[in-house]
Amino acid sequence: MKQIKFLIAIALVSVIAISCKETKKEEVKDAVEAVVETTEEVKEEVEVVVDSLATKVEETTEEVKEVIEAVKE
Repeated sequence: MKQIKFLIAIALVSVIAISCKETKKEEVKDAVEAVVETTEEVKEEVEVVVDSLATKVEETTEEVKEVIEAVKE
């Protein structure tokens, strides 16, 4: 009888341990998915900022060229 109780106790501990490991894996997968989504959003935002900065630099360069030409005259 003691042996049966011991085997049942070991089985319960094993089931609990396995379920805890699965929960952690699922949480990690969810966290990784969240990071990937955030990374994609940040990448899109950075692209927009870089494009706007490039446009501003081009505009400023043209203005500087115009000022230099005006000063030469």
